Amino acid sequence: MNFAPYRPQFESLLAGSHAETREVYPASEGFIAAADRGPGEGLRLIVDNGLFYEFVPLGELGATNPRRHTVANIEIGLDYAVVVSSCAGLWAYVMGDTVKFIAREAPRLLVTGRTSYTLSSFGEHLTGDEIEDAVSTAASAIGAQIADFSVGAVYPDDKTSRGGHLYLVEFSSPSPNPEDTQRFLQIVDEVLSRRNDDYRAHRSGGFGLDGPQLRALPRGSFEAWMKSRGQLGGQHKVPRVIANPDLFGALRHFTGS
Repeated sequence: MNFAPYRPQFESLLAGSHAETREVYPASEGFIAAADRGPGEGLRLIVDNGLFYEFVPLGELGATNPRRHTVANIEIGLDYAVVVSSCAGLWAYVMGDTVKFIAREAPRLLVTGRTSYTLSSFGEHLTGDEIEDAVSTAASAIGAQIADFSVGAVYPDDKTSRGGHLYLVEFSSPSPNPEDTQRFLQIVDEVLSRRNDDYRAHRSGGFGLDGPQLRALPRGSFEAWMKSRGQLGGQHKVPRVIANPDLFGALRHFTGS
């Protein structure tokens, strides 16, 4: 899980102290990477920990014979699905995480999301990394802190609607006022348009995709929803991007959104 959306909240909690935050990438399958430099400089891949890594380009993950890069031939800036084999018995196991390398010598990576964190209900092809970046940037711009959020598609229900994205956000700080809400959505739209050509094309002139919407949820909403599904606890994460219409509909119904 990307730490960026939570960083401002931790910085607020640790204000005035000398405590450091250290981003790590642990998993049940093994300890993958850890930060040994400052924020934004990526995590150092741990290559002597009993794991053999392969990296499959995210766009090829469902292919019959996808390319399987090793550490020796990774490419910078490409989104990969992480695949591991281990001395504990895993063989070419797809972990479900996505990463992007920012350095090859002493490989350094950024955790960019989950293989399931893609949103393309209208052909916009957004990744979890792009969405988290947009939400983090927007929250920072309005001086808000986010406890949790999910985004999914809202499909057209009449001839005047083109459909779009609904962001369900639980703010740690007080919910934004109407002016801040519009600013939040404007920045989300701008960041996604800048980072993703397909999204920008669909949003150009309102063609194919309406602007994003926001519903601010009361504190504890996501915790209550996860508990209702029997998925409350450290091994379960609130899904950032929900491409399954039934699951997103269930969340909207539960939260009255």
